[in-house]
Amino acid sequence: MAYSVRDQQLINSIQNDLEQFVTKWKQQESIGSPEPIDTFCDVLLRGGKRLRGMLAAQSYYAHGGKDPEVAIGAARIFEIIQTSLLVVDDIADRSLLRRGGASAHIRIAEFARSHNLRGSAKHYGIAQAMNVAYAGLHKSTTELLCLAVSDETARLACLRFHENILTTINGQIDDLYNEMTPESVSEQTIESVIKRKTAYYTIFSPLELGASLAGKTELSPALSNYAVHTGSVFQITDDIISTFGKEDETGKGNNDDIREGKLTLLTHFALEKLEQSQRKQLRAILGNSDASDEDCEEARRLIKLSGAIEHAKSRSHFHETSARAALEKKTDADPEFTPYLRDLLDFIVTRNT
Repeated sequence: MAYSVRDQQLINSIQNDLEQFVTKWKQQESIGSPEPIDTFCDVLLRGGKRLRGMLAAQSYYAHGGKDPEVAIGAARIFEIIQTSLLVVDDIADRSLLRRGGASAHIRIAEFARSHNLRGSAKHYGIAQAMNVAYAGLHKSTTELLCLAVSDETARLACLRFHENILTTINGQIDDLYNEMTPESVSEQTIESVIKRKTAYYTIFSPLELGASLAGKTELSPALSNYAVHTGSVFQITDDIISTFGKEDETGKGNNDDIREGKLTLLTHFALEKLEQSQRKQLRAILGNSDASDEDCEEARRLIKLSGAIEHAKSRSHFHETSARAALEKKTDADPEFTPYLRDLLDFIVTRNT
């Protein structure tokens, strides 16, 4: 089989499948107030790279799977769970934008205001966004259990899927704690969060979901190592793009991480290396939700001045080299899958959105 990082036919198939899924979900009789579910579905259909869904589908085929419905189902499951995680992440990060549109909690809050709902529109938006995130989590599970695979295959796939998502949530918990604790946080601790929060759900979990649905009990060690290191490259690159990218290209606010006070390799290194007066200035901006655009631009200047971008890129290069080395070892997947994984790594290393 031919594998492609930007397989437009597969992307279109995933999008069409998600549109059919959304139509069926919205028709469920148990749905009363439609706006929260409509908002979740809107975020789901806005697109994105479909990287995780594609990876789950490709991994299914690479590990011996034959049923196109199961492959596209694997993609659907992961795109749904990704949207659930993004909805919650945008609340935690106080992000206004997602995929070029309003974040779920912002859109729902605007609905509350425009329809003159009683009480706090902001609270309503957050509360309902959390509800639809829960709904998405359970929909991904029910979709998984409805796939045409054996009961034992479905059980194992569901078990591993949720174990991996729990790893991601634990990484998110520590990420938020690290931003708030007055204690010193090491770079090793930050990289641990990167591994659990991003590498697992961006690369490892889609790979393992596809393999599990094809009947494999676990990923080969080589693919596991590849996944962890490639996912780390993804997050480090994402942190650079989120801080220094352009909003009209990334589809999200480039000041969000600064106003949140997100503790990344960039900000950690800058706070370690800047002179005391500069460090104090940067600390005053990071985590200040009222920081102006000019303040955020000054924070970017200080981060760049510290050499943090070069340091982050050096860590990314380490993970890239480790991922390429992992692919030199034997896996139990289709040999043609290895060039695809190299292309995927190249795509992640060179992306700018």
